Amino acid sequence: MPVVTVEGPIGAGAPEVGVIVSKLLDADYVDRAILADAARTMGTTVQVLEIKHGRIPLRARIAQFLQTMLERSAMSSGAGEPYAFYNVDYVLGEDYTDLAQEPLTAAQRLNDEHFIEATGSVIRDLAAGGNVVIIGRGSTMFLKDFPGVLHVGLVAPLEARIRNIEEREHLTRLEAEEHADNTERARIAYFRKFFKVDPNDPTLYHIVLNMAHVGADTLAEIIAHSATDLARADVVSQA
Repeated sequence: MPVVTVEGPIGAGAPEVGVIVSKLLDADYVDRAILADAARTMGTTVQVLEIKHGRIPLRARIAQFLQTMLERSAMSSGAGEPYAFYNVDYVLGEDYTDLAQEPLTAAQRLNDEHFIEATGSVIRDLAAGGNVVIIGRGSTMFLKDFPGVLHVGLVAPLEARIRNIEEREHLTRLEAEEHADNTERARIAYFRKFFKVDPNDPTLYHIVLNMAHVGADTLAEIIAHSATDLARADVVSQA
């Protein structure tokens, strides 16, 4: 089953393209908001959700995994303060600007450790289940050695990205320019801080696509086709 990671600067269209890819592949779609929302549902009775939906929904599956992970952490923490008592929904919901900051206190360093542990564990768990499209969050790096995963980089000229941000966020031209600059600086700092790489390095990805020259639907078709081919090749190689 295909697994796709999509990374790119704000305004380059990663969420828009990712949603279309997920529909073409009939796959789950995961981004920062979904991870944070799933964490907030921890403790919900999974059996009830199964009865209601016929299968465990994506958010419930992520929540169930997080709950198990945190319970194990609490059991193994001994006299120390267990990871389960931290706001994991906040940790998973932080944006690049928050995460890119260098820790100044022990609590901030601990928060960084929890982010890496929680996010990396969830992303690897999702990839192991297959049939998922994951947007950002360092998923390309968390799954860089994971077999059968297609890593996609999206790019677009600054002018096109600013226009997209203006429309999507309902910002003025100046606000969109500042938002694009600040977010991209933070994204680069985030990747350098946690993974020691530049997210704009094309060698991190199987394919890099330019939103300025091809529409979202066409890009999504290219990605979906490539992901399916890669997943099939991986199955053959393991046979």
